[in-house]
Amino acid sequence: MSPERRRLHRAAIAVYALNALREAALPVVVLFGISVFSGGFDAGALERGALYALIGTSLAAVAGWWRWETTRWWVTPEALHHRSGMITTKETDVPLSRIQALDLEQGPIQRLFGVQAVHVQTAGGGARGEIVLEAVGADVVRELRELVGTQAPAPAPEGAIERRLGTRALLLGALTAGQIGVILPVLAGVAQLSQNAFGEESGEEAIRLIPDATGEWVLAAAVLLGAAWLLSVAGAVVAFSGFAVSRDRDRLRIRRGLVARREATVPVARVRAVEVVEGVLRRPLRLAALRIEVIGHAQEPAAAQTLFPLLRRAEVREFLDRLLPELADDLDGLARPPRRALRRYVLPPAALGLAVGAVAWAFAPVGPWALALVLPAGGYGALRFRAAGWRLEGGRLAIRSLGIARSTVLAPGVNRESHAIAQTLLQRRAHLADVEVAFGKQTGAAVRHLEAATAADLFARLA
Repeated sequence: MSPERRRLHRAAIAVYALNALREAALPVVVLFGISVFSGGFDAGALERGALYALIGTSLAAVAGWWRWETTRWWVTPEALHHRSGMITTKETDVPLSRIQALDLEQGPIQRLFGVQAVHVQTAGGGARGEIVLEAVGADVVRELRELVGTQAPAPAPEGAIERRLGTRALLLGALTAGQIGVILPVLAGVAQLSQNAFGEESGEEAIRLIPDATGEWVLAAAVLLGAAWLLSVAGAVVAFSGFAVSRDRDRLRIRRGLVARREATVPVARVRAVEVVEGVLRRPLRLAALRIEVIGHAQEPAAAQTLFPLLRRAEVREFLDRLLPELADDLDGLARPPRRALRRYVLPPAALGLAVGAVAWAFAPVGPWALALVLPAGGYGALRFRAAGWRLEGGRLAIRSLGIARSTVLAPGVNRESHAIAQTLLQRRAHLADVEVAFGKQTGAAVRHLEAATAADLFARLA
């Protein structure tokens, strides 16, 4: 007798429709913009734009219903099966023995209907599971957990291995997140699209708004940075609200999210490294964020790779001893490059700062003061020298470096994917060398300008 082929909850219609609308958002916005602005901005243009938006939404709703109607899933003693599509069909089978975790997600639509999305994760899983059931009830979640032999996480008793992010820590973490580098290009792109959308005459007006004095440039940059910082704060609050991590035998369970609540299960055996990141705004406060390199999670967003969003630096070792002792290590007591390597850290950024200053002096109304960029650039190189360090003791590897943030990678030496020793011609003459270690797709570490003999010994010990 063949097993019953089951439907998803009807809430999946809305989920699929929203996904279809999101995927078609750019064409719909472009069509709306063309219909509104091509023939002049008037009531008729707004009616045309609204009609196109209504058509797009209706098509998304039909697509959502069709996807739900043609999707079935079922379970046999050997595997979990999923089939979708009618014209073009896709059927996925995942052996029950290969399922490592059932990750849960509950967005606004799922919460409205009291259902959850289940991501069926295997060893090679990533941002989404091998099979995703977009809307199922709590009884189905319990049934699936019983089938694959995983237990629902019980509320942690007092003194259990669990750490939650409090409200004050969430706000402090959001204020110091500093994801401005990611958001600035988006703001610049929005400004450019806005200028292009309003035609030649408005473009001429926009040109008059371009700063033509140093003070105006500074003011414009401050406004842009302020907007980017506010967006960064909002994004961090949305991503990390309700954050909690707990250890359940050989698994980490991580819950987070304000709009979409996510619960992920990470087998400890798949964790390759911990990276302790001290951002520019957090270093003066002695604060850090912890992220993890996990096999199969290379395509996950940054928030999904977070072990804990905000900790005092002094608490990192204790935190890891309790939740992830397999990778716990000290952040300090690292060996540093030789003193004579200082100038090799300082000269490249100083030369770049001097070049940028010369270009600014030549093409912008800033005067020779731009050449002073050589000083902070050289200072940055000196900070990189002070931050660099490494340690390999008892099979535990720690490497610290400074980019924009200062990061320390902690991992067992055997967890590396590869390691290399490199030496330029100038380094060869100075008897210096670099050692680079890769732990996965997202995490790598390097120590620059070590004594050549020290680098060769480190390379050999890692091998």
